[in-house]
Amino acid sequence: MSDQTAQPGRTKPWRGARGAAGGHPGAEGVAEGPPEGPEPLSRRGLLRAAGASAAVLGGGGLLEACSSSIKGASSSSTSTAGSTGKITIGWIHPLTGALAGFGAPDNFVLSKIRQTSQFKNGFKIGGKTYEVTIKSYDTQSSPTRAGQLAQQAINADHVDMLLASSTPETVNAVASTAETLGTPLVCSNIPWEPWYINLHGNPEKPTLKPKYVVMYFLGAEHLVQCFIPMWNRIHAQLKTNKVVAAAFPNDSDGNAFRAVFPPIAKSAGYTMVLSEPYTDGTTNYSSMISQFKNAKADFFTNVPLPPDFATMWKQAVQQGFKPKLATVAKVLLFPTDAYALGDLVNNVATDAWWAPSLPWTSSFTGETCQQLADEYESSGHGQWNSNISNYTLFEIAHSAFTSVNNPHDKTEVAGAIHKVNVNGVAGPIDFTSSKAPAPGVAITPPVGIQWQKGTKFPVEAQVVDNTLQPQAKITADLQPTNK
Repeated sequence: MSDQTAQPGRTKPWRGARGAAGGHPGAEGVAEGPPEGPEPLSRRGLLRAAGASAAVLGGGGLLEACSSSIKGASSSSTSTAGSTGKITIGWIHPLTGALAGFGAPDNFVLSKIRQTSQFKNGFKIGGKTYEVTIKSYDTQSSPTRAGQLAQQAINADHVDMLLASSTPETVNAVASTAETLGTPLVCSNIPWEPWYINLHGNPEKPTLKPKYVVMYFLGAEHLVQCFIPMWNRIHAQLKTNKVVAAAFPNDSDGNAFRAVFPPIAKSAGYTMVLSEPYTDGTTNYSSMISQFKNAKADFFTNVPLPPDFATMWKQAVQQGFKPKLATVAKVLLFPTDAYALGDLVNNVATDAWWAPSLPWTSSFTGETCQQLADEYESSGHGQWNSNISNYTLFEIAHSAFTSVNNPHDKTEVAGAIHKVNVNGVAGPIDFTSSKAPAPGVAITPPVGIQWQKGTKFPVEAQVVDNTLQPQAKITADLQPTNK
């Protein structure tokens, strides 16, 4: 297997703010539906509240459609790749720029995939063995560049399949291009609603089946479901007043959360005290903090830009606002962000869509999540990162290719990806499940994590709640952020 990095003409990197966890985890369960808990907001309610333009991810927004306009492009059912003895896979992902945190483990993932016998020795299809080439395309965190790279990969590099990962800013433009130009594409790390809307599907009536594109991750509605069980446990421990301070900015993310969070929280017995919508980049949060202190709020939640959270949280500590538990969205998803806050990050909770304590294994090697995380850390990459789960992009690709007669027949391969049912590093992925929220979607639920003082690293992400993903092993007790 050969590996290449494609670097087309340089484009100006996108300078937008770094987004949330590639969308945030949550789930209706892989196949069984969500565990018993707070009643989820209906899809109709979500879309009505969010106005089909809200965000869970920073920058582009959860429900923002980032479509790519393709002119003068033609669709072909069969790849024009030179040698019929070679399969070319292109991976479009952010390795540099504002979204680089999402791509931090991707080169490690590539190195692991290269080492597998399946990719090293070639795919056995219909009595033939096909050499596999992977081309890696860095979007530099630019949505425009992502679409351009997709066109290059299809029209110039003649890939047989595309992979795309990490946030709507990356995935949506690639998905639009792949669907338009008739190229099989597997996506990850994007909430299913914006992905589906971008392809002209309606989450309220999810009847559209994309022909060439599938994805695995979670849905926007699961964020609150990830936080409320943690609130409940702190309430049981400390007898709180069940008042939640919510700092929501005047942007697509904040507007969505402002509409979606309160009714779900209320149904679970919590009262939300909402901040006034503030402008991204605000540097003085004194008025907001005073509001929260006056309300005697025992909980805190938010969905800010990462730099804004750092400023906000430092000022909260300085001004004596000390909630019993902070559960934050869109920030503190990766170790470097947590380290930047120093001791102020201790016992702040968020969510993760993949963790070493999950019982999944590689369909290629049998390696466990824990073994992959341990190797990631021992090889000098720092603390584990949830996007090690991108490994499963290649598990799906292999499953699809080895089930067809002609790997260069894009229509046949596209049909095959919709039939994939594989257990891999990201968990059970079944695109045939009748319990999927929409055609072409596989849900991977999240766990609740908390940044706690570490032994190997300054702070470590510990799994403290597995309500939405009972298969995950709890690695530490949930601690109050402040007592």
